[in-house]
Amino acid sequence: MKAQTVVVGYDGSSDARRALDAATDHIADDGVVHVVTAFDQPARHELSRMMSSLPVEFRTAFTVDAAPRGYLHDAELVLEQRGVLHEGHFVDDHPASAILDVADLVGADLIVIGTRGLGRVERFLRGSVSARIANHARTSLMMVHHEGDEDV
Repeated sequence: MKAQTVVVGYDGSSDARRALDAATDHIADDGVVHVVTAFDQPARHELSRMMSSLPVEFRTAFTVDAAPRGYLHDAELVLEQRGVLHEGHFVDDHPASAILDVADLVGADLIVIGTRGLGRVERFLRGSVSARIANHARTSLMMVHHEGDEDV
């Protein structure tokens, strides 16, 4: 059974690309894929430090969220080429929170995310977006693992 409303997290990684592929495989012909790219805006002091490290001539051209906005654009192009109805969401928040909030907002039938396969220590220190979503999702969740993940 295919879903009417799928939310997929996308950060430009190969894991996210696999999740996007899975989302297109599980959407109904008239369904909508909602692509979420999250950008957790750095604190003002961090942003000032980053800007001050740039040469003066690049400071006006530098946009801190350019790369993540590009990821969202790329995902939307893929969906457009596949003829999949979609909507992009660029959210200034932690990735797990952004995905969960959009899923609630659009009444998602399914959330699809890629996993990075963090090891136990790295997962403990950094936390896992997929684990946070699994613990708080109010709908079905599909975690797409890449081949070779042993400790996910």
